[in-house]
Amino acid sequence: MKKIEFDELQQSRRYKYGYQSFILLSFLILIDTILYSFGFIWVKHPTNTFIILLVGSTYFISRCILGDAVVGPKEIPRQMTAKTAAVVLLTMVVAILIVGYLISHRSIIPSSTDNDGSVMGVVALGMWVVLGIVYLIKRIRGGKVEQ
Repeated sequence: MKKIEFDELQQSRRYKYGYQSFILLSFLILIDTILYSFGFIWVKHPTNTFIILLVGSTYFISRCILGDAVVGPKEIPRQMTAKTAAVVLLTMVVAILIVGYLISHRSIIPSSTDNDGSVMGVVALGMWVVLGIVYLIKRIRGGKVEQ
């Protein structure tokens, strides 16, 4: 795998965004723990931790995209080739087939007492939508670096 070389500005931004996302994760886990101690359970235990991690990761990735700290300066962005498009389409087809299979066998539909699966799906979908919107905003801005 090719090592991406970041300049000092990109490295400092990545460190800053990593620190911010760590603080965000810490406070979200603290808030979740306080709510749990008061008896408010919004999602069962393993799922709530994973959702909090997804929120922190989404924040970190979004900040790195907006701050031009994703790709090193020596990397030249290339156009999407036919091979890349084929891999993306194949991945989408496989995901759709797996979801269709799970829905047809009723293993993905949550029961009335256990809604962790549907909440997790909504959060994961929201994460990808947010990252897509951030990427589009970055493209529309024309790659201007934030100050």
